[in-house]
Amino acid sequence: MVKINLFIPITPYTLSIAETLVSSQGVKEENILINPHNITFNEKLWDKVYVGNCSRVVNNSRILRLANFAYQILVFARLYRKIKHLRNNTFNFYYVDLAHVLSNAIFFDFKGIKKSFILEDGLLNYYCLTLKGKMLAKPYVNSFLRVLGLPTQKFEGDITGIDRKDVTGQYVYFPEQAFMASKSLQIPYEKLHYATDEIFLLLGQEPIVSMISTEEYLKALEKIILRCTGGNKIKRFYYKPHHHGRQEIAKGLLLNMLGSKIVFIDDFAPIHEIIHSIQPSTVLSFGSTASLNLRLILPEEVKNTVYLIRHRNLSRNLQLEKLFLRTGVEIEELKVI
Repeated sequence: MVKINLFIPITPYTLSIAETLVSSQGVKEENILINPHNITFNEKLWDKVYVGNCSRVVNNSRILRLANFAYQILVFARLYRKIKHLRNNTFNFYYVDLAHVLSNAIFFDFKGIKKSFILEDGLLNYYCLTLKGKMLAKPYVNSFLRVLGLPTQKFEGDITGIDRKDVTGQYVYFPEQAFMASKSLQIPYEKLHYATDEIFLLLGQEPIVSMISTEEYLKALEKIILRCTGGNKIKRFYYKPHHHGRQEIAKGLLLNMLGSKIVFIDDFAPIHEIIHSIQPSTVLSFGSTASLNLRLILPEEVKNTVYLIRHRNLSRNLQLEKLFLRTGVEIEELKVI
């Protein structure tokens, strides 16, 4: 019987899922965490932890993005050398996707993997996405990484590998809606119960300012505030910036529009981990997949609406829209052109 579980979550969201799975184990096993992006973790849950310190924050400067990427590769190579002694051990492997360099190197080079499981990373697990246009699709990139000690390789099919015979399954919040539903497993969760009380929560989407202007993003944000405040009583209004975006973009606008009612959430933990302390009556977002998971755990009477921005530089994602509708999330359109 396999007694070792090797996890490599790459975001706070996927780490929270990994820790949920570890917490729900019926039999104690040795759980090893590879944490290349230095995400805060629960030390009590892990038997061994290998930590790196490369950032996943997206910088607006192309030079800084390239410098950060180069540093990531060095961190990945160093971590790979530290864990290489596990290469021939028998273990179960939990990862996010195979476009991630370190995950890819482990998946294709470690010979002792008994079973492989994917950790949900949002919409990625609900439709087919390939390596096309991504770094590891280029043979010379894989050759270069192998020289650095990272034996990555190009592969065909879905980016997560869920359609591969050597991948056992994927843990997702909506198994029946996922791509390859037959191999999808339910992430354990608990339904929340509380009395609703005019408390609004808005999930920011700052990274899209790389495709639309900051002014257009704020214009969309203003429209949302005006729609939800018109005729509604608001006790408190929480705003959680996206962890990959510029945190300060919306502060001035929200303070001007909402005054003392606005509360900014500066906790980088996934929203489903801190939602119990907010207890919203209404959840709003710019099409965030976090809205889906909140729909699952929040009381049925909580209103959940996504505002999809229609803009010349933002392509329409019909897969995402269908998923929102199937799971009971309301959709409203915003035009900012």
